[in-house]
Amino acid sequence: MTIRTGLAGLSISCVIVTGGLQVRDLPAATDSYGGFGLPDQRGVRILQGPALPRPELLGTALCGGSPRLAVQFDRRQNEGTHDGRQTGRNFDKLAGSVYTVLGTNVDPAAACFLPSEAMLAGSVILSVAPPDGPGVCVQRERFATLRDRPVVQCWPLARLTPDKQVALLEFERRGKDALAAIVVVDGSRTMFADVPTEFRGAGEDLWRVDDRGVLTPDGLQIVCALQRGGWLALGTAWQGAEGRLLSLWISQESDRLTKVINDYWYQAPV
Repeated sequence: MTIRTGLAGLSISCVIVTGGLQVRDLPAATDSYGGFGLPDQRGVRILQGPALPRPELLGTALCGGSPRLAVQFDRRQNEGTHDGRQTGRNFDKLAGSVYTVLGTNVDPAAACFLPSEAMLAGSVILSVAPPDGPGVCVQRERFATLRDRPVVQCWPLARLTPDKQVALLEFERRGKDALAAIVVVDGSRTMFADVPTEFRGAGEDLWRVDDRGVLTPDGLQIVCALQRGGWLALGTAWQGAEGRLLSLWISQESDRLTKVINDYWYQAPV
């Protein structure tokens, strides 16, 4: 069974569908990186859904603009009877690892990332702040030159430091080849997290369910950003009509961000 979701689609079995393209499934959590977490309705607990063999090793939660939070593994939780939605109201009935938030509560509407110790070791956790005016969108011509493709839309997303900023780009469509990208500008370095898809006709969904072929930054959030030398990790969450797509992107001294974790919370209204 294949379910089309937020910015891309998730296959419950073995493939992800991005527009009309299919790629091999990626893990929703790994020992090397960690995984995304869902806060409960009070923001005092976080549920990390995909089973990791040693959940007690995760002790930090990064939740967008919130400061670094300490968390403590509480227990593994079995699946109960619920309406199939991965939301805070079903927190106590979803399978996964439950963590208690130590200190400041989490925004119940936030998406969190629980990084592994390997990710944290030697890394700087970058702050995630609202963009300052147009941000790096003043560099549209630079992005077009780097990709040899005109930029038709640019939306600033976040400011990580004064010289590190994030934006969403839509490039000119070439036949059926449509391309968007999340771009991270770090001084003179530019990194692209490509999101390709296939144009299927005017008014047809392209990037997300019910988008009718129109890309917007609505619901797209930067969950976390970490840097260690030339290595950079970026966590994103994109709320769509049916749920939230969660991705972790990694760049190793290059101009490309590669997706290494792909999770999805189905949250369509009942």
